[in-house]
Order: sequence, then structure tokens, then C-alpha cells
Amino acid sequence: MEKSNEKSIIFRQEGNEFYKKREFLSALLKYNQSLCYAEKNSENLAHAYANRSAVYFEMKLYEKCLSNINYAISNNYPQENLEILNKRSEKCKDQVNKIYENYFKLSHQANKRIPFIASSLQLNHDTKYGKHVITNKNLSVGDVIAIEKPFCCVPIIESRFVKIPELNNYQRCNNCLRDNQLDLTPCSFCCQVMFCSTDCQNHAMRFYHKYECPIISELLKSGSINMALRIFFIGLSIFDNDIEKFKKCVNENRNASKTIFDYNFSSVENEDYLKNYFLSLICLSRSTKKFSLTPYENILSTHPLLQAVFNENREFILDFIQRQCQISDHNFHGIFSSSLSASDTLSDMRNLQMSIGSGSLPFASLINHSCSPNVMRICEDGKVVFIVCRPIQKGSQIFDCYKDNFLMESKESRQLKLFNEFAFKCECEACEKNWPTFKALTMKDAKLMKIAKKLNEEMQIIINNRNQTSKKVQICKEILQKNFENYPSMELCIIQKIFAALCLKLAECKVLF
Repeated sequence: MEKSNEKSIIFRQEGNEFYKKREFLSALLKYNQSLCYAEKNSENLAHAYANRSAVYFEMKLYEKCLSNINYAISNNYPQENLEILNKRSEKCKDQVNKIYENYFKLSHQANKRIPFIASSLQLNHDTKYGKHVITNKNLSVGDVIAIEKPFCCVPIIESRFVKIPELNNYQRCNNCLRDNQLDLTPCSFCCQVMFCSTDCQNHAMRFYHKYECPIISELLKSGSINMALRIFFIGLSIFDNDIEKFKKCVNENRNASKTIFDYNFSSVENEDYLKNYFLSLICLSRSTKKFSLTPYENILSTHPLLQAVFNENREFILDFIQRQCQISDHNFHGIFSSSLSASDTLSDMRNLQMSIGSGSLPFASLINHSCSPNVMRICEDGKVVFIVCRPIQKGSQIFDCYKDNFLMESKESRQLKLFNEFAFKCECEACEKNWPTFKALTMKDAKLMKIAKKLNEEMQIIINNRNQTSKKVQICKEILQKNFENYPSMELCIIQKIFAALCLKLAECKVLF
């Protein structure tokens, strides 16, 4: 689908109607769509940015307002209308928000070779669990033990916005999946992709979007931008688009059993950083499922940039994609974030975590499943944060939860789902002891239950206030750490759920009002 100033104007006018009705999120989405369709160097780019600045001003997002004013001016906003933007800019400068940095940091010294995980984490291997991660020191509730950025992530195409379901492409960065409060910039060539920053746009163009851009409409028709295909594009780009170098590396590591612990990630600037990530990814375990490769053949055999490469290396490329599909079947993780709602207030942009895509995470893929995990996984600015949610003793294994935990589903239901999807029978503590679901739990401490109910009530009024939220998190951490001999009890499970919800709020809260 080509750029079109006519369509850009239509979408901007639709955004104006939403703006008049103070339906600001709908207006932003339409202005984003207008930006994507605006032809290069046209005034439509400037007008869409200027209109978007007006929305951010009304939402009291003054930093966003100022940046969009600057975008409008740099894209040749008409001189005769500049006074409006200048006045808006002056009003903003007196009221600029304090922007928070990301809340979560590693709680312990970082691993020197893998600086995004705690140094206490080690790789272990045995006949029962295979490769798995353990800790060589005691870990407390609330400890952040890993903050992993996906090697690659792809968005879910289905919209998360109830009023305008077809606009999901204009809600998140195509590279890191951040919404950036809808302050996104369009791809210069296609109409379906946006980015949250110049860095993300440059990374995408260098490693995969140069290949996806010419076929983006075809990819979107299939319902997703496929992870296996994107990893192929990235891998080819890592090896300077030299298919022979790419083939040599992949074939040399075809049967390797290395993990992320075998490589050095101490410097992002190191030229081998991405290559090491790629190698740790292609060495992950695979399912035995056979995937249909016809859609990939159809796309690559007619690709304007890769047709010749594909036709000359068909067997290798299809085998690589098959292996990546099998790796993704067992290893890739959902990326979660807040949902947009129809109510046009910033707080409602933060009220519901839902799946926004999937990511390839070579470290996270080494963590085994438990229906009663000792870590929880949340997302903050495109990174996956692992937080201890139950005390973990030195020498113990780290456990994540792949599907529903014991509070939500019966043992029989959980085990059936896990076997069907991952081909193993779960023997975790919750399954072995047949722990009851939440509704069947009993109370063991009336005093803690009273605290749990109070925390639950206070949750409803803690919105975008990092200081209040941090204090409540600390209360939950202390209770869970000191009283876990009573787990699972109703009051502790309620507090654990509140702790998780508060951590999600901290991950999402970026602006101080």
C-alpha cells in the first residue's frame, strides 16, 4: 500500500472529529495513521504532528507536546500558522512533566559476561530437568534477578483498542513494542509501521525492516509478522547480507548445545554482541512438530530483494525457518503491556496487562516451569523483568510459570495443557501436593487477611503515583518474605497477587503529575 496525501488528509480529519469530542486516544491513533500515509516532505506530516501536539497538551503530556511541535516545525509547518505552535510551546515549557526512569534495576551484582542477569544465577544440568537455572545465594521477595531485552520481538496484529480495531499497527513501535504513549514516527516508505525512536527505526531498517517493508502488506494479511522470518532477516543482516557467511555459521552450530552462558555480552558496542545473541538463540531446544513452509516459499520466491538468494539457497533457508519455528514452539515468550481503553484518560491506558506480541529470549528460555513459580515475569519498556515472588534458598532452581498457575486452574487442567503444548508432565510442588485453586484456599492468619483486604482497597486509588506504589510494594515484600511458611493460604495469595499488580503499575508509570 503506497503513501497517499489524500488518505492522510482523510485520517487527519477523522482525528480532528475525535479531538473535538475529547476522545484523545482515538484522535492520536487517527493522527498516527495520517502520518503513515503522508507522502515524504509533504505538509501533511507537519499538520499531523501539530495536531498530535494539541492532543498531548490536553492530556498534560507536555514533553510529548513539545517534541511533536518540533517535529511539525522540522517538517515545514506553514509559516502563517506558526504562532499557534509557538504559543502552545511557551505554555508547555512552564509545565513540563518530570519523566521517571525505568523503575526496575538488578538487585544484586551483575554477571560480568551477561550484565542483564544477577551474578548469583548459574546454569545447571541434570537428568530430570536438563538445562536449568539455579541461584548460588539466598534470594528475597522483590529481588530483580534479570532484565532481558528480546533478541527479536514481533507484534500481535489484532488491535487492543476497542473503538478502532483496525489500527493496531499505529499503536506500538514495530521494533521494541513500546507504545510511547502513541508518540510514534512512521516508516518513510510503507504505511503500516511506526517506531518509538530514531534508534529503533535505524535498528529495524538495518536488520530486518529493509526486507519486510516491500512485503509488509502481504505479511499483515497473514495475521502476524512471523518471528521465524524476522530472525532469518536479522541473521542474514548480522552477516552483512552474505548468505555464504550466514550458512557457514548456522551449519557449524547446527548440533551445538551452547547457551547464553557460553557467550560474552559485556559490551553492546562489541561487534559480536548480536552475533552471540543469535548463536545462543539458534542453539535452543526444538519441538519435533513439522510446520508448513508453503507461506514462506510464496513470500521469499517473489521477494524483490531476496528472490535470487532464495532460489539459489532454497533448501538451506527453508530448513533454517523450519528449525526456528520449532524453537519458537517451545521457547518464545509472550510480551505483555497495558491495554488502551476507550475512556481517553492516561490512567486507563495503564489498567490492563495483555499480550502485545512475542519475543525471543535466550536466557528466559532456560528457566523451567512450575505451577507455583518463585519468580514472576513483567515487561517494562520492551524488556522482560524477572522478580522473585517467593523466598528462594541457595542452590534452588528458578521457576517461571508458562501457562495458568495453580490458583487459576485445577491440576488436571494444567497438566493437560502443559502436555499438549510442551510435551511434559509437570511435577512441581503444586502438582505433587495437589494444592487447591484460589476459591478453595483457606485462611490461616486473620490479621494478614485484614491487611490484604486493606491493600486491595487501596489498589483502586493508586494511579500513576510511583512513591505511593513503591511504599505498598515494600509492605507486600516484607509480608511475603516473613510469612511464607503459611503458603499457600488465601491471605498470602491475595497479597502475592497485589504485589504483582503493584509491580506492573511501577513498570507502566512514567510520568509524575
